[in-house]
Amino acid sequence: MARCVNATQGFTLSDLTTQDGLVFEIGEYQGMDEEEFSYSPAIPLTNEEALNLLNMDDFQDGDDDNDNDDDDTTKDNSVSLFGISFDKLKTKMTDILGNGKIMKLLKQKGVGEIIPSNAQVTIKYMGHFEYNDEPFDSSFTRGGAETFLLGQGSLLPGLEIAISTMQKHEIAIFIVHSDLAYGRFGCAPRIPPNEQILFIVHLIDYLDNGSVKTLENLPIDERKIFANVVRGVSAKFNTAKDYFRRKKIKQAIREYAKAIQWLEEAQLQNDEDEEEFNKLVSRGYSNLAVCYNMENMPRRACNACNRVPMPSAKTHFNHGRALLKMGEYTKAMEQLQMAVAIEPNNEETIKEIRLVNEKQRKYLEIEKQLWANCLKTEQKEKKESSFAKVVRKMCETFSKDSQLLRQPLPESLTPEEDKCIREQAAAFGLSITKHKRYGREITYLNKYNY
Repeated sequence: MARCVNATQGFTLSDLTTQDGLVFEIGEYQGMDEEEFSYSPAIPLTNEEALNLLNMDDFQDGDDDNDNDDDDTTKDNSVSLFGISFDKLKTKMTDILGNGKIMKLLKQKGVGEIIPSNAQVTIKYMGHFEYNDEPFDSSFTRGGAETFLLGQGSLLPGLEIAISTMQKHEIAIFIVHSDLAYGRFGCAPRIPPNEQILFIVHLIDYLDNGSVKTLENLPIDERKIFANVVRGVSAKFNTAKDYFRRKKIKQAIREYAKAIQWLEEAQLQNDEDEEEFNKLVSRGYSNLAVCYNMENMPRRACNACNRVPMPSAKTHFNHGRALLKMGEYTKAMEQLQMAVAIEPNNEETIKEIRLVNEKQRKYLEIEKQLWANCLKTEQKEKKESSFAKVVRKMCETFSKDSQLLRQPLPESLTPEEDKCIREQAAAFGLSITKHKRYGREITYLNKYNY
């Protein structure tokens, strides 16, 4: 069984090449309990470093050494992967198909079940030709793992078959015959004809998308049966969670939105279905709100929070965060107070409350300065210059504030004051809009991406 180690406490190359495998414990990510994988996606490896993680010494032949006892030079007994012939490698490999076209050597044992068909796999890999010291393809030099959906033709047939024999966290070496790779013509000029390929593959993670495919292939009536929908939604949520973990937020939004659509089209039969529906929809919309906030889409985040039937502290927190971005300080505070009432000791919520107080205080100070320098005074020219300076400072401060996308302006501005604000806003790439809210028209200062 794979041994767990805490990555923060250090590890050795021997740990990495242990036969039973290794699982890193790094901690929680975004409040989710996740198994971590053996290579950090944040630290790209060179091809040489990746190869050094594989113990190739078991291919060394003692009787092939050119013995020279008189030579005092210390010999390097390590064996390079690309210094070994494919025929020699095959002598220690397993024939997957029984016809010699896909050979496998296990270098690190995985955990769990063999991955299912139609799974979404996250892998790191290298592809080599025989005796070539540089890979023709490598995810390591591109800085991280890559994700593919099996059964969609996005991988070479031989590589896809090879991956389908693996477990999570497994590292294996495969030799794929040209018939299951690039064939007798190759792919000029990079891939020669009739070329066998050696792949080193690290299966970091996978998601079972079988339930999604099953749901999509059902007749329309059966597609709306709640029990069938729940299985598909669970798979979609897992896919969205994986995208979120890898900071692919737009893809996560797409998956959550699709899952919610399936739920809202489902036919509920009883109270138990309705209770489960409310839990799943609440989870979907709450997670959507998180994603929308990360993508600076606060209006959509607010809409998602408003559609949560069973709001949690997380829901209220993200609603408050979205309202803060929109300059709705009072409403933001109301939502955050509801969040802290549910989870009184949540440090992140308390920190957000302090932030709202700070932003609202600064806004009130700016509003006070604007009124103190308004144009409706006796010394108009002097005050006009002072008003413009205050407005310019306000626009500059707002444009540099990464936590705000919109900010309200004082009401009852004169046409001259409105013109002054618009001119200063334009100079900082900002815009002015008016909206009907809370029974009155409010003027807002907006960033270009709001």
